[in-house]
Amino acid sequence: MSHKKISIIIPCLNAEKTIQRTLDSLKNQTCSDFECIVMDGMSSDKTLEIIEKNSSIVDILVSEKDDSGADAVNKAIKLCQGNMICFLYADDFLSADAVDSIIKANEINDDIDYISYGMQIQDLYTEKIKLKSYKKKHLSASLSNACFKHVLNHAYNKKIFDEIGDLKHLYFDNNIFFSNDREFLIRMILSGKKNYVIEKILYFMQSHKGSYTGSRSNIIRIRYEHIGIADFYLNKKFISEEHHKILKLFKSHNLALLFAWFVITFSYKRAANVFIIGFKNYKILWFVHIIVRPILEIFYRLSVKLF
Repeated sequence: MSHKKISIIIPCLNAEKTIQRTLDSLKNQTCSDFECIVMDGMSSDKTLEIIEKNSSIVDILVSEKDDSGADAVNKAIKLCQGNMICFLYADDFLSADAVDSIIKANEINDDIDYISYGMQIQDLYTEKIKLKSYKKKHLSASLSNACFKHVLNHAYNKKIFDEIGDLKHLYFDNNIFFSNDREFLIRMILSGKKNYVIEKILYFMQSHKGSYTGSRSNIIRIRYEHIGIADFYLNKKFISEEHHKILKLFKSHNLALLFAWFVITFSYKRAANVFIIGFKNYKILWFVHIIVRPILEIFYRLSVKLF
């Protein structure tokens, strides 16, 4: 196989309903200067059959047990030949000019560590658009964006994984880490990695009830994971005063959203526990946070839906 500029990694498990569209989006690329590595977690449905029927676009197929999508991605990174690496999940697909746009951006800015680009989230079945985010103010590399905005997809310079490590596929409790993408983005920013923003939607995410982030229980867990990420980096000595303030606010933000969620779902015992944690950490300021932070979250979500 000749050397390609971009490696696209597709982790998948029982994705028979969606992976054909994922692979079709690679077949339809206006630029073919990429390799495709599919990491299957030993699917029990027709996923492998579909992949084999699309062997013309798949350069490497590995089917073996893994702990999560992030674990599969980490193994695939070691197989990549491209200078840039992209992740494409088997529920999702790329715009036809995605590869071409990323290559051109990288050629113009060869000293960058990663490229950020816009994403659209839509319902898998109705294709109703739930979110569009492509503006530079939301995508540029800042700790505030990493903590408080949607984590979008990126194209990474391969060397970045040698410099700051792989994705953390397990959380501190050794269960699947749903927020590993946010943690990795925060890690890149705290490490001073440089990025370039393509103000265009290149990635299309399809949401459905079977997705990891689609269930109510996982959304709650993700909020607790965000709090854990904040605590982890707040204990690091290399954190600047400015970054320390943002991480403290990130923790408060997620505590406030949990508190609001538990109140509106009548989970008063859990709401009380979160309230006590917030008050111990932020004292009188906590009363401001439990009002202001949910409102700011609503305004941001509206801002990426009104387009």
